Amino acid sequence: MATRIELKVLNELLDLYEKSKTFLGENKNHQTFKITVSKLFPKYDDDSEFALYKDINQNLDTIRGKGFITFNPERSGKINTVSLEENSINQIYEYINRVPKADVNNQLMRLWNNFKDLPEEIYSSLLAYLKEQQVRVSANKSVQFFEGNLTDYEDLLNAVKSVLSNQNEIFIRELSVKLFNNSKRLEAIENTVRSLLYKYGEYDDKETVFEEHNIIKTPTYVMVKGKGILHCGETVDLSKLKGDIGFSTQTLKDLKSVELNGANVITIENLTNFHKYQSDNELVIYLGGFHNSIKRDFIKLVEKCNSEAVFKHFGDIDAGGFYILEHLKTKTGINFIPYHMDINTLENNKEHWIKLTENDKSKLCSINEKTSCYEETIDFMLKNNCKLEQESEIK
Repeated sequence: MATRIELKVLNELLDLYEKSKTFLGENKNHQTFKITVSKLFPKYDDDSEFALYKDINQNLDTIRGKGFITFNPERSGKINTVSLEENSINQIYEYINRVPKADVNNQLMRLWNNFKDLPEEIYSSLLAYLKEQQVRVSANKSVQFFEGNLTDYEDLLNAVKSVLSNQNEIFIRELSVKLFNNSKRLEAIENTVRSLLYKYGEYDDKETVFEEHNIIKTPTYVMVKGKGILHCGETVDLSKLKGDIGFSTQTLKDLKSVELNGANVITIENLTNFHKYQSDNELVIYLGGFHNSIKRDFIKLVEKCNSEAVFKHFGDIDAGGFYILEHLKTKTGINFIPYHMDINTLENNKEHWIKLTENDKSKLCSINEKTSCYEETIDFMLKNNCKLEQESEIK
């Protein structure tokens, strides 16, 4: 069994080899792979660490004797650099119990093939990720979100697939049992799943990725107030309530119709503004930032029962707010009109402006490329380096 020092030296040399053009078979000239001993072991040059110096030299002598490395010591015995003996690479892998990168890549390719026939309309983000990783492997780059354990990585890909295909509201631990027969496994890799989907999908916020796919930790409630008569077994007339009311997923399953009787609809992104918004013959719906299919199905039922109603959306005047609005329009098929998300609102609240980050600017430009609906407002924001949160707006 290799010692700690032997492992450190041999792994470092193999890392250099596996990152090289020689590994890919693309190098026309002979490459040598060597390391500086004092860089790998900083205390090697410390005269007070003679025992360590001697231990390192003995270990290097041992693996040189096995034909794994070469070096030329100084007359004092000090070893400056160590070179990999390429003819012994296969034996080195076996000696340190390391799986060759070529074998790992082949295993990854076989695993990815299990997902290649998934339908694009549901799994576009997963397929985009897999396509990018194949390109990275061909270029001898590391595979994103792969930490070296194939079992863990397969769990990750299966979790991503299940999140994307999920339709009905489900608790995260319940889904974890279905996937892994372990109630806590999905939570253990949750952050990585969110990160992968956020990077390769279209989400406003990494923290709401699961919720957008109806995977929850606590039950979803749709909070409403203002005007509207809801028929869900019992009849609820919102106009007779003094405040708001929340309908659980279970209650919404029994919802048959919503009567607005000439009222319009406004969805509100943030909770503070939902509470302080004074309804004027409107059904007011709190989105909670993101909107999953439970909330979207409710909104679509409202529209189906009230085709003449005008639908507005009130959100932050920033990239996230425009993204949520555009996503809402796309997912519901309803032409929502932006409310207080314009230049006039920005100018009236100049003292509350927040400067744009580089990420803000990039996202705003991306929205402008996809739609011209907010072009004037976004151009104003970019020119004046500003954005505005809902809570800051004067009503």
